[in-house]
Amino acid sequence: MITPTPSSVRPSNVFDDVAPELTRNYAEALLNASGDEAEAVVNELEELRADVLESQPRFSAILVSSSISAAEKDRIIASTFGGRALPKVVNFLRVLNRHGRLGLLPSVIEQARTTLDRRLNRKAVTVRSAVPLDDGQQASLRDRLASMLHASPVITLEVDPSLIGGLVIQVGDEVHDASVRNRLEQLRGRLIERKTHEIQSRRDQLTHPG
Repeated sequence: MITPTPSSVRPSNVFDDVAPELTRNYAEALLNASGDEAEAVVNELEELRADVLESQPRFSAILVSSSISAAEKDRIIASTFGGRALPKVVNFLRVLNRHGRLGLLPSVIEQARTTLDRRLNRKAVTVRSAVPLDDGQQASLRDRLASMLHASPVITLEVDPSLIGGLVIQVGDEVHDASVRNRLEQLRGRLIERKTHEIQSRRDQLTHPG
C-alpha cells in the first residue's frame, strides 16, 4: 500500500500545486511502491492525465468535487479504471482519494516523472529545428547530447520554420541557440552597434573639432 507520512494528510478539493513537499512525498511513495513497474506506472498516469484529466473536464470535476463522498469516488475509480489500468495505478488513485488528495494528482504525476528521470540519470531536452530531423540526425543528436550531459537525453522534437536552419536546444532553464535566425540577429546587432559607434564618432568630431 502507498502511504505518505501521516502528518501530510489534509483535505484538498481542487487540482492544485500548493503543497510541493506533499506532492514529493506522494511521488516518492508511488515510485517506491511501484518497484520494477515504475516506468509503466508513470507512463500510464501520464496517459490518464492527458486522456482523462485534461480532455474530460466533467470527470475531473467529479474527482475533486466536495459534494461527492470519498466512498462514491472510490466506487467510480474502481469501476472506471479497474481491469483497464495497472493495479498499482488504480491503488494509487484510491489512496489519494482516501486521503482527500485527488486534487494533487496532476502535480504528483509531473513530480513522479521528474523523480524517476533523476533516478535513471535521464534529462529532458527540447530541440527545435527549422525542418524535421531524420532518423540519422536524431541518432547523432542523441549521442552528442548524451556525451555533453553525461546522462540519457529524453528528447522532445519541435519544428519551428522561423529558425531558418540550425537548432535551439533547451535543457531545463538553459537554452543553447545555434539557429540561423539567432546568428542573423547577432549579426544585425553588431552592424547596428558599429553604425551607432560611427555616428557617435562623427558627432564627437563635429562637436570637438581637432
